[in-house]
Amino acid sequence: MNNSIVQRALAWRAQGEEYLFARAKTFFKHMLDWLEQCEEYFLGRGRQNASRAVHDAIDMQSPDEVAKFETADVCCLGLYTLPLSEIVLAVKKQRWSRAGTALGKVLARKASIQFGVHDCAGAQNWIVVPIPTPFLRRVMRGIDHSDIIASAFANELRFPLRRALWQRFGRTQKTLNRSGRLQRLQRFALRRWHVESVLGKSVILVDDIRTTGATLSQATQVLLHAGATRVVAAVVCVVEK
Repeated sequence: MNNSIVQRALAWRAQGEEYLFARAKTFFKHMLDWLEQCEEYFLGRGRQNASRAVHDAIDMQSPDEVAKFETADVCCLGLYTLPLSEIVLAVKKQRWSRAGTALGKVLARKASIQFGVHDCAGAQNWIVVPIPTPFLRRVMRGIDHSDIIASAFANELRFPLRRALWQRFGRTQKTLNRSGRLQRLQRFALRRWHVESVLGKSVILVDDIRTTGATLSQATQVLLHAGATRVVAAVVCVVEK
């Protein structure tokens, strides 16, 4: 008698555990599906908002004014004026990485036409190199804005991204005039393990802002000295003198 009761109790317990496990499994599956839908919705909206903000800001730029600051070796999306300047600062200061990605994609499309790399037979010789942010500044800001823009730039053109340069920590660029920037000639250096990746390549330097041109000039000299055959620059915006 006692054995029969125990067996029935064990059977009820097994059935109860199986039922509760099945209910819990169904519940968590619904929760995961709901979280995936929420993530897809909000991330999608975030990407759309960032892309829309970037395109609207570029559309407000005057093509004639922008053309004054472009050369055969320098490509830019616009001048450092509102609202484009506000977006660039938001990427850098507020870690708006989606806007940085959108800027990189748009910049890549324009650079491919201006530098003639969209249909160039030797396109495989191009590499993308971001202007590096010093390590301590990356840690303090929590983001490497130039790297985000350059990564999206390289992905859009399907060019290899090479983080070939590194930069010593110092005063921020906005606190220096051109002569002060040129005095920091040893600010950039080539990473030793990237010597082969630069040798004989055409390089596209990517940065967010061009103020005096000293940064791009110094980085260009380092890359040419390392054996690059050509160095051009693609920047988001240019500070009007």
